[in-house]
Amino acid sequence: MQKARTETKKELKHFYNSDARHYHEMHYVVKTEYTPLKQRQAYIEQMIRSLGLPRGTKILDVGCGPGQLLLNLLREGYDAVGVDISEGMISEARTLACTNGFPNFDGASVGDIEKLEFGDKQFDVVVASGVIEYQNDDDVALAEMKRVLKPSGHLILNVTNKYSYLTFSENIFIGFKKLPGVRSAVSVLRGLVLGDNRITDIPDKRSHSPGKFDKKLAEYGFEKVAHNFFRFSPLPVPLNSLFPSTCDSIGHWMERFSRTRLGYIGGGYIVLARRGD
Repeated sequence: MQKARTETKKELKHFYNSDARHYHEMHYVVKTEYTPLKQRQAYIEQMIRSLGLPRGTKILDVGCGPGQLLLNLLREGYDAVGVDISEGMISEARTLACTNGFPNFDGASVGDIEKLEFGDKQFDVVVASGVIEYQNDDDVALAEMKRVLKPSGHLILNVTNKYSYLTFSENIFIGFKKLPGVRSAVSVLRGLVLGDNRITDIPDKRSHSPGKFDKKLAEYGFEKVAHNFFRFSPLPVPLNSLFPSTCDSIGHWMERFSRTRLGYIGGGYIVLARRGD
């Protein structure tokens, strides 16, 4: 049974508020060359660069998280602002910008993708990475993002690829962890192998068929421009986390399949689309 929107959003806020600093360090500050979120951000930045936009272009990052993309966009001279449902993430984003060359930055605020507090046709680009899959459906969020986009503006979105073995194995593992005694056993094993016994309980998220998601975007008047698959690993969840160095190295190598038919084995799908008017 589908949760009420308010309940889903409360869970998201609680998760990211309680985990903001650790989340930032684990996915972005970590020195390893490859993490799925760092790779996702690299593709987003490539997509934005491909548009040849001038300095001062207005970009909205919905679900800006700890602000790594925001910071890079500011460094490129864009008029970038961000919103996130988590107060903890917004605090991280503001601190990151203010301590890295933008002491007066105030462009990060708490916000909801399904109720954006911006005027119509205000942004040239809207980015929403790791957000729409946590909503109860796509429709409200897509309508809101289209509303704040200028005519012929661009939208960059990512979703979880339902056809990836990583998605399939992750869903099984999430269910497995709920069995009596399993959670504590997994915690002990992580501590022995990785030296960190914390278990992250990611809020429930939806997965998408990439092809059907493209059609959904078309229903809202968006024309697909480009795409990438990302989040590759030679081993399924949770084995990939038990052999992180090997899986990260091979996963990084596998990113070369990002725009090929083999890309469908990747756990994430990111698309660049233009608002057609």
